[in-house]
Amino acid sequence: MQKKILIVDDDADIRFALSLLLSQTGCQVFEADSPKQCLQLLERVSPDLILLDLNFTQDTTSGKEGIALLKQLVPLGRKVILMTAWANTELVVQGLQLGAVNFIEKPWKKAGLLNKINQHIYVQSDRSQSLDWVAESEPMQHIEQLIQNLAMTDANILILGENGTGKSLLAKRIHELSQRNAQAFEALNMAAIPETLFESELFGHKKGAFTDAKQDRKGAFLRAEKGTLFLDEIGTLPFHLQPKLLQVLENGSFTQLGAEQNLQANVRLISATNQDLADAIEQGQFRQDLYYRINTFTITIPPLRDRKDDILPLANSLLAKFADKYQKEIPLLSPSTKQILLQHDWQGNVRELSHAMERALLLSMGADINPEHLQLVKVSKQSTEEVPNLSLDELEKQRIINALEQHQGQISVAAKSLGISRNALYRRLEKHDLAGIE
Repeated sequence: MQKKILIVDDDADIRFALSLLLSQTGCQVFEADSPKQCLQLLERVSPDLILLDLNFTQDTTSGKEGIALLKQLVPLGRKVILMTAWANTELVVQGLQLGAVNFIEKPWKKAGLLNKINQHIYVQSDRSQSLDWVAESEPMQHIEQLIQNLAMTDANILILGENGTGKSLLAKRIHELSQRNAQAFEALNMAAIPETLFESELFGHKKGAFTDAKQDRKGAFLRAEKGTLFLDEIGTLPFHLQPKLLQVLENGSFTQLGAEQNLQANVRLISATNQDLADAIEQGQFRQDLYYRINTFTITIPPLRDRKDDILPLANSLLAKFADKYQKEIPLLSPSTKQILLQHDWQGNVRELSHAMERALLLSMGADINPEHLQLVKVSKQSTEEVPNLSLDELEKQRIINALEQHQGQISVAAKSLGISRNALYRRLEKHDLAGIE
């Protein structure tokens, strides 16, 4: 589903520049030159984001017209980013207090502008959430609607899905929508816990409870008190340890190792697995009673290849996240790149897409993302091998080659584009046996 952005500004040049920039990101752009035209447009268009100038021709410096319009937009549930050429801190604070989600000062920097827009346009809820959570496809919109209802309950939820589909993101999303969102979200990977430390990790221990217990330690149930406890890879929990977890879920209490007093468990439990637990029950590897306890509701996340409408929004969201991480401008996806992304099988799901976008951002040198930057590897469905990633040295070498090719072997220019000195670039050329490439 194409995102819609409404620009409200009386300056035609500003509207033109913004429209040109935002249309290249794949968004549908609408324009209004006054508060009156904005309100008229909202009668037939429902934008995902409004870029609102605070100063109009009738009152060019006070921001009164912009603030007055903001007061009408926020109660309508509109998401608004403020724009002004006047660095009026008091006015900005007033706008943010009234419900604007962010602020942009003119003249803007392209990277900063796109980062702020991406941070808000892909957020699906009033509450904060990870940019990686995108629900544009029909299956994910169905899940979004479901968790909007389930989140406000304390029902235990079991999340199913292939590796990399975003099970932990969904668990965090449920927590953020819940009444427990002001408390801790504690995630525990069950596959990573040694059997000898299982009770200590879940329930905690007292000093001296065993040889290496040098001090008291809270377990996951206490760390997540009044919040959400997420048990990832629950299907890997050894059969002989499952009764210990079942006892807590049945009785609502547990005892720390080395302690005598029972403690009450006050958590919302979310579990996840990529295994078929029904089959594990038949094979005698998973307890049926524990299964019933952890899955009051079951949510299955479809693989990325089955929700094509999420691929490009996810790719753009991930590019925005990594651009912020590496302090780079957000590159655009070329038409041919978009086609490849949509056709790729994504056996690694969102995790594979995330790695691909991070790698492409670094290889693109800030320009558009082209097919050669993706370096996608076809993996057969029968293969269990991970898609190989470039090492840091290989990535650095590839970036240097790209920079030199882009700048026709000019060392000074290439070094500047890489953000390093000439001497530093020469040292790296020697390191990677590229001394003759310039």
